[in-house]
Amino acid sequence: MTRVVLLPGLDGGGELLAEFAAALAPEFTATVVSYPRDVGLDYAALTALVCERLPRDEPFALVAESFSGPVAIMLAASRPEGLLGVVLCASFATAPRPRLRAFTGLLRALPFRWFPTGLLMPLLMGRWSSRAWSRRVHDAVRAVQPAVLRRRLLDVGTVDVSALVAEINCPLLYLQASRDRLVPYEAWVTIRDRSRHAVCIEIEGPHFLLQARPEECAAAIKR
Repeated sequence: MTRVVLLPGLDGGGELLAEFAAALAPEFTATVVSYPRDVGLDYAALTALVCERLPRDEPFALVAESFSGPVAIMLAASRPEGLLGVVLCASFATAPRPRLRAFTGLLRALPFRWFPTGLLMPLLMGRWSSRAWSRRVHDAVRAVQPAVLRRRLLDVGTVDVSALVAEINCPLLYLQASRDRLVPYEAWVTIRDRSRHAVCIEIEGPHFLLQARPEECAAAIKR
């Protein structure tokens, strides 16, 4: 049985991946790597953290959701022993909305005590949104220190690991959310143009694809 290492989205906790992790069974055993909620680590530091938690005695695959895509790319480019493949879900190698880089100064200056999950859920989950999911996302985000969320958002706005995509020598699967209002189609194009191994599967769903369509995402990975 192959181990799948799951790397979470912006919240970093992994609680929102429970249904997807269950859907990977019985073919895969899932392990979620959680990020610190009280320390603002940049992408390089998060990559080092995940590297320390990779399996040492069994083959594994990486599945990275949204924010964690650059972490998976940096790890895969280093070619760790045992890595069988990488899955990027609604993710990116470069800042998904480059025009927003102009607002990074504003993001640094503004107080960051409240993250409007209720207002953002229609954007993140579209018609798949529900009160239950809004509450779960709200709780997951509230568990993270505001300064940590700010750091992660700033890093998303400036990241560029696209040059490393060419160094990945294992299969690379990109799961494209057909209704993604946050990460554009161009994010996949950037990866496709730099990879010899990348394949894209489009799944009907919102940016929170692993949450809205866990069975379908798991089936695509199994295939």
